[in-house]
Order: sequence, then structure tokens, then C-alpha cells
Amino acid sequence: MQWNIKKMFFFITVLTILRLPAAHAEEPEAQLRWKNGDTLPGQLLESEPGSSSVHAEGGKIRWASPHFADDLIVDASVLDAIVFPNRAETPATEAFRIGTVSGDIWMADLIGSDDDTFLFASKRHGRFRVNREMIYTFEGREHSNLLFDGSQLSSWKLPEENENKKNGLPLLGDVEPSWHTDRGGHPQTNEAKANIFHALDWPKRFEIDLKLASTARPPSFVVAFGKNLYETVRLETWVNELVVVQGTLFEPVLTIHPDRRNFRLRLAYHETGDENGVLSVLDSNGNVLLKLDGVRPTVEAAGIYIFNRGQDLTVKRLRIYQQPTEAKYQEFDSSKPRVHLMNGDRVLGKLFAENNRGYVLDTDGTRTHIDFSQIDRVVQPELTLKPPHQFSASLTYIDGSVLRGQVMQLKPDSLLMQTTFADEPVTCSLAGASMLQFNATTERQANTEDYDRLFYESGSLLGHVLFDLKNTSNLQWQPVGAFSPVRLANVRGARVERSLHRVSRQKPFDAKKFSHLLHLKNGEVVPCQILSYNEETVGFQSPFMGVQHIDSAHVKGIEFSGKSGLARTENRNPITITGGKGKHRIILEDGQILNSVTRRRKDGKVEIVVLPDDAGKQQPKVVVVDGNFAENDAVALKRGVELMFDPLETRTQKLDMKLGRALTVPRFNRDNPPNHILVANNGDLKRGKLLSINGQIIEFDSKLRKFSIPIDRVARVVDVSGNSFQPGAASRQLESDLIKSETSLTENRKLKIDDAFQAEVRVSLIDNPLMIFMPIGVEDGQLLGRSSIYGDVSVPVDSIQYLHFGEKAKSFRSIFEEWVVRSAKEPVYGDPHTH
Repeated sequence: MQWNIKKMFFFITVLTILRLPAAHAEEPEAQLRWKNGDTLPGQLLESEPGSSSVHAEGGKIRWASPHFADDLIVDASVLDAIVFPNRAETPATEAFRIGTVSGDIWMADLIGSDDDTFLFASKRHGRFRVNREMIYTFEGREHSNLLFDGSQLSSWKLPEENENKKNGLPLLGDVEPSWHTDRGGHPQTNEAKANIFHALDWPKRFEIDLKLASTARPPSFVVAFGKNLYETVRLETWVNELVVVQGTLFEPVLTIHPDRRNFRLRLAYHETGDENGVLSVLDSNGNVLLKLDGVRPTVEAAGIYIFNRGQDLTVKRLRIYQQPTEAKYQEFDSSKPRVHLMNGDRVLGKLFAENNRGYVLDTDGTRTHIDFSQIDRVVQPELTLKPPHQFSASLTYIDGSVLRGQVMQLKPDSLLMQTTFADEPVTCSLAGASMLQFNATTERQANTEDYDRLFYESGSLLGHVLFDLKNTSNLQWQPVGAFSPVRLANVRGARVERSLHRVSRQKPFDAKKFSHLLHLKNGEVVPCQILSYNEETVGFQSPFMGVQHIDSAHVKGIEFSGKSGLARTENRNPITITGGKGKHRIILEDGQILNSVTRRRKDGKVEIVVLPDDAGKQQPKVVVVDGNFAENDAVALKRGVELMFDPLETRTQKLDMKLGRALTVPRFNRDNPPNHILVANNGDLKRGKLLSINGQIIEFDSKLRKFSIPIDRVARVVDVSGNSFQPGAASRQLESDLIKSETSLTENRKLKIDDAFQAEVRVSLIDNPLMIFMPIGVEDGQLLGRSSIYGDVSVPVDSIQYLHFGEKAKSFRSIFEEWVVRSAKEPVYGDPHTH
């Protein structure tokens, strides 16, 4: 029962989080995707696609990203694709959907022709002429006899919508939708035995235009004319054969080649009068593959039913047409070119266009005028699909159109592509584009452990952080395949994790000379030797900033013994254990063992939800990534967890009972709570107020008595007042000086106080040091900077392990965060348990 309550609380909590509106609704961004899986949000700029006729070698892609202050120029050979954001596009108005023998698909109007070519026009591609011998499919886009279009998932009623909803809300985590959309909105599943059904009363004559696809292997499926598979006629795959089956009747259609990744078929049925009928299976060009008598759809639970037998299945096209019953079925010579009309008639001959009118010219010279709007499809039976060819690039649109070839010109809103179906390059608008994929054969294998990693909200990027700050105050990043480094912008929360191979394991300071650790309220940890302390200032000497005096209100705690100090814990290598049905386990280095749910939403995105170990106090972590974020859900989980969990954001250490009592203020003393807790080397605790530190003596006030304690007997003193720091006049003056200094470094640049803080970077060294400052240069292997608290700072570059930017740089959770006084609970009078 207790387990069920926790589970219910988890689902309700996660569902609540996911239903909250986004705090900052931002315009979706395009993604630049590397072959190694890296992604970078931003915007395409005018680029140099390269000169090779087959591959993308030599091409340069220019990219603007909010994470960099400069335009990025990347070698196209290391890139996988440019993924464009899904934006609503004005529906196409062109009359025809054209497919070529090389697999290209586009939509256009037919405006002219001759014996050898067609002249097409479209809003997306302009005018272009195509050789007839290159056209494999030629179909009307609108059909007056359309019964059902299942090419979009939104047209189907999914089983989960009926069976697994309560009060109109999905039970998150219990049931993952079996079907989701690909980027074009088509129904797609990665689940074996997933099925989808649409109820339909079958007419006496109908045709089904069908295309099913799979990514890893030949599609494996069942397509049936009803739910009762034992009664209805069905088309299905048997190992390496495609067959038609009904009851004991079985006929092979074709042999399936191992390299096949899709089936494009047309199924035509007409009743013959005895409740049985004839089913014809044709290829997409109208060639008859099988003609079978004596079959019929089922009457009970009739409709179109698709069942996935393989790893993944996508319904790229499914359109069901009713054919007029008055039109008689006629035998015809299927080897001749012909035009099929929507009323069921067939006109033999070749299609021509003249003055926006169409006609069919037969071999005997007979000319038949036809209305373009009445064309169902045009068949040229002598043509066959060409074997798959390696193109340098392919451009896919959300509506399923795709063009392949060599990119001759690449602009932010369009490209020019040399294709195999047209002699002249074809213009391609990027409005409505889904992806531009590069197919370079160059593989650059590299050990990822040798690279630093840049993490941001939507992904990560391998590369190297560079500290050569000549003529700039920005750190630089050299991504994989980039021709030159770019400056890191400090406008979004991001972090850099340096490769351990590039970080010195030697302690970055003399621990004997600087045996103290100064913890500031903003999370900074400064190795030092404390020289003095009073209520106004603290004086110290540090290996990174010399002798300093800062406002004591900045101080959260001081540790006096480096050996017994509270060491920094990290979650650098989270372990992900993939479970069944989207449920997983995550083990972090700080000891947390967390449960996770991965589910693929109907829009195709992968949603990763991690339940905290203390669900009553913390909200679940949620990240939503693109469906192409990783090659499978296990990899998506691992990479998603890396995005979620900053290695330095570890679980707060629980307070032991003794410390908890020390932090609890009795009722009689709540108006005068202690400011500090002093912890002796032997673990004894004393509440009171730190008065001063002079040399090797600490002055401490406890219970109106002053104590003088040698430093070597004290482990730490921590401010437990809970007061946040308010900058005094000295700090405000320093902020002003920093702004003036930064302005002098960068001409024609105006900064406000907030902008100055945005320019600060959180720099974490190995072991414990953690400082927040504005980088201004590099000299003799030292990163130089200015801090709004302690002024000039210098840290060794080889010891830098983490860098945090933007909002993440402004503050950090102190290890003493929970060390705050709290009032004792008030007794409830009249409660029998209080007596």
C-alpha cells in the first residue's frame, strides 16, 4: 500500500511539472548535428558546401549559435545533419506528388511538356524541367474519393487514448504510447507487436496507397482489412517473403532483399458478386505483382489494421480510396503507359501539358483531353527504381518530400542542389524543411576521453577550451571539425568539463602554507591562510590572489584543517541502468540511487523524468530531447542524465543529530539566535558568535562568555545566521571599477552592473578551490581575472577542471548550505502526547 502511494505521488508530481507552461517560451532553434552525436542550437548562415560531386569533403558550414560570440565554421565532413525546427507551413497547393527512379519526392504543378521532358513549377522549387525517364510515380495530391488518410498519426485513435486515461489525463510512466510521430507527423513505433487500427466499412471497390518503412532492417508487418486476422485477407511479411494470406489461402508476392528498408505498394480490391472478390497487389509504378481471386475483407471489426513484427515501423503513406461501383473493371495491357482517372477510367498513352491543359496521346495518334484535377496517377510501366546511390546530401521536408544530390549553394533560407533528375540545379526553399543530411564518407574516429565537453540545456559538444585570451576577455572553444576557435558567450547557463587527460593531478597550491579554506556565501571556496577577522572585514593570504581584505559579511565558513576539511564531492560519471518498459535506475557518485522513466511522446520527442530520492522536498528533474537526440533510448537516457546532473551539484550532506540539535534554537532564545557554530577538532560544538581572529587565537562569544581558543584546536567556524550578503559601499565601488575596466578593454561597449556579473565565470580547480571572477587574460600559464569581491585573481590553467557560465556562474550551493539555525517546534497544548 505504501509503495502504491509513493508511486501515485510520483506520477502526479511528474504530470504536474510537465503540464506547467514553460517559464520562457522561446522560438525553436535549428540544431547542427555532428556524426558523433553532438548537437548545437543556432542558425544557419551562408556557407560553402564544397566542390565534390559525390561527398561533402571540403565543404564549410557557417553557423551562428547563442553559445558563441563568433560565427562557427565547421568542416562538413564531420557533420551528420542540420535539423530545422518544426514550424507550421502554409499547406501546399500544387496538384501532383512526383517520385523519381532515384527516390526523390516533390510536389509541383505540371505547366508544360515535350516528348522527352516535363516542365514543373512549385512555390518551393520554382520552375524546373525533368526528363520523363526519371519519373517513377506521378500522382494527384487531392482525391475526391478519399475515404481515409492515415499518413498522419493525428488521424488515428490510439488504444492508449481509450484504455489508459483517467479524468482526461495520461498516467505518466505506467504506459508509454506505442505509437508516436516522426518529424513529418507520420505514425511510428519502436515497439514490437504494437498495432494501430481504424474502423472502416469497406466498399465494394477500393484502393489502398501504402508505404511502410523501417530503419535497421526490412520492415516486418501485417496489414489486414480487419481486426480478426484469422478471417480477413491480409498482407504480411514471412522472414524473406511478402505474402497475401486468408485462412488457408496463401500466395507469395515478392522476395524481400536484406537491404530493403521500405515497401511502396498499391492494393486494389473489387467485389465479383459472390461476396468474394479480386485483390491485386501492384508496385508504386502500377506493375502487377499479384492478382488473387476468392478473397474478401471481414465484415466484423472491419477496417485497416497494422501490426509491427520488427524493431521499428513507420507508416509513411496510407491513403484509402473508394472506386465508383458503376465503373466496370476492365482488363488492359499493363505494359503500356496510361493515366488513371478518379472515376476509375484509364486512358492509354503518354501525358502532355499545353497552355495549362492536359491531354493523353496514344501510340496511334489518338488525343484525349483530360482535366488535371481528375488525374489519380500516371503510369510509365517500363521504368524501374534505381539501386540506392550515395549522394553528398539529402534535403527532407516535414511533408515527406525529399531531394538528393550535391549542394551547390547554401543560404539561411534556401539552397541550390544539383540532382540526378534535372539537368539544371534545382532551387530548394528551406521553409518547411525538416533536415539537411550530409553523407560524407570520411570518418574521423577519436578518443572522446581526450576532449573537453561543453554542456548546455539542449545538448553537448566535444572540443577543447582554449585560454589564449589575446585581444579578448572571452574564453574560447574549439569544436570537433571547426576551422578556428570561437569565443564562448556568457549569455546562457552552460558548463565546461575538461578532460581529465588535460588537467594536472598535482595540487594547485602549497597545502601546508595555505591550510585554511575560506567558504563564501555565494559558494566560492578559497584556499588561504587566515590573517585576521572582525565583524567588518576578514584578512587572508591566498596563492591565487595575494593578501586581501574583504567584507566579513561574505563569509559563510572557515575551515582551519585541510586534512579534516569537508572535501568536495562530484557526480562526474553517473551510471545508468536501462530497465524494461522505459523504467530505469541511475546511480550517482554521491550515493544517490534514483529511479527514472523514459517515454517517447506522440510528437516523437523523448521525455526523461528522474524522481529525486526525497520526493517530498524536491521536484522531479525533467528533460525533453529530440527523437533523434541519440541512436536509441538507452543512449538518450545516458546523455540526458549527463545534461541534468552537473557534477558539482551533489546531494547536500545530511546533518547528524548532534549538529541538528546545535542548530535548533530554544524558544526562550529565539529572539537572540546564535550567529556561528564553532566545531572543535574532537567534534565538540559551541554556539555563539565569532568575534575575531588574531594570529593563532580565535575569540568566540558563547552564552555571554568570551573564549580564547587556539586555531590548531578548531576544525571550522560556520555562519549559521542564514543572512544573505548585501554589498556595502566598498563592494559597490569595486563593481563600478570593474565595469569601467571592462569597458576600456572592449571599445564601443556599454555594460550595466548585471552585464558585469554575466561576464563572470565560475572556475573550479581540482580538489576544492572554486572561484567566481571575470577572465581578463592569460600569462605564464595563469588565468588572470577580476572578482567583484576580492579584486585581482590568478589561477593555474592546468588545474582548471570545470567552468560555469551565465546564471550558473553567479553563485554555487555551499557545502554548509544546511547549516542554518531553526526554531524549536512549538508545543501543541491540549495534545495528549505532550503530557
